[in-house]
Amino acid sequence: MDQQTFDKFLRNVAQQTQSPAALAEFLAWLEELPEELAAAALDRYEQAFRGSDVVDKDAIRRIEENIENRLDHDDSVRVIPKRTPVFFFLKAAAIFIVVASAVCFFFYQNHYKNAQTETGHPVTAAIVPGKNQAVLQLSGGRSILLEDVADGVIDKATGFEKKSGLLVAKGDKQPIDDAAGINMLETPKGGQYQVTLPDGTKVWLNASTRLYFPTVFKPGERRVKLVGEAYFEVKHDAANPFIVETSTGTLLRDLGTGFNVNAYQEDAHEITTLLTGSLQVTRNQSQVLLKPGQQATINAQQEVEVKEVETSYAVAWKEGYFMFNREPVKEVMNKIARWYDVDVEYQGPVTETKFWGTVSRFSQVNDVLKMLEATGRVHFTIEGRKIYVKK
Repeated sequence: MDQQTFDKFLRNVAQQTQSPAALAEFLAWLEELPEELAAAALDRYEQAFRGSDVVDKDAIRRIEENIENRLDHDDSVRVIPKRTPVFFFLKAAAIFIVVASAVCFFFYQNHYKNAQTETGHPVTAAIVPGKNQAVLQLSGGRSILLEDVADGVIDKATGFEKKSGLLVAKGDKQPIDDAAGINMLETPKGGQYQVTLPDGTKVWLNASTRLYFPTVFKPGERRVKLVGEAYFEVKHDAANPFIVETSTGTLLRDLGTGFNVNAYQEDAHEITTLLTGSLQVTRNQSQVLLKPGQQATINAQQEVEVKEVETSYAVAWKEGYFMFNREPVKEVMNKIARWYDVDVEYQGPVTETKFWGTVSRFSQVNDVLKMLEATGRVHFTIEGRKIYVKK
């Protein structure tokens, strides 16, 4: 089963139209995949799963056990949490925890909602998930709060429009000087937004992100600058390559591409993940050409490292999910802080717990924290819009 067939299979699963033969092919394919990719593929299946009558639950359980056994006997693979039978996904939002070789798992969201009255946490109804909101700062200095303006033309001089709640940058027909023509689209903490650039390229901005781009791209190249995280669907133009420059100086040169860039200044690593096409990644003297399914990370030596990954983790935010891939608590809390617009403070030593799993970005923050806390490995106290974290 190739990636295209797998994507089609998942669509059929979501619509409950998959066939027994397709399920059998999927299960056989899982057993042939490397351990981590098999676990990630099964994770995607769980997301699409809707309780179809043709699902062979016993077969799924056997596959899960085989994956676990392979992981348990391979010392070179970091521990991945034990998985729970897929059919419980109908009732649960799951987060899995890895701590050294010990594995905890927990889910069933209603349990944690009912338990809220039994904890010492104040109810935090005021802390709600993020939403579509952004500020457009035009090259002339004018700032526009996009959620406050109606659909239609925003600025006649530059050709910006708001269409179905999204920003469209049409530009004029004449080239302009870079210094006079650079606009900035900024999402705050608790915000996300989508923009179509003058060349037709589509960009999804995650929370706390800034995208700098001209009103009109000059001939020869289409260059933008990114601080934060965004997903790009680039309209290919070989004569005018599309280049993304991050705040740390990494250059991403498109060759007809869909890719995600995570370049938050407060995060430990800058990560670029390629979904389609090809992408040239350059940092100082280090340069690589990514293929679909590969991820480039800037290491401590400022060099580009490449590995094969399950790309759904990188773009889960765009689809409305947190997908943690064995991430340290600080990385998890950075994502929570940006999306829920809260501050985070650590009390005492930071837990070494690593998180692996999926939860909706549209859950209340209290629900997300209680699911993390239920492992007994981390504890939270909420005061106003600040979350205190301790072991």
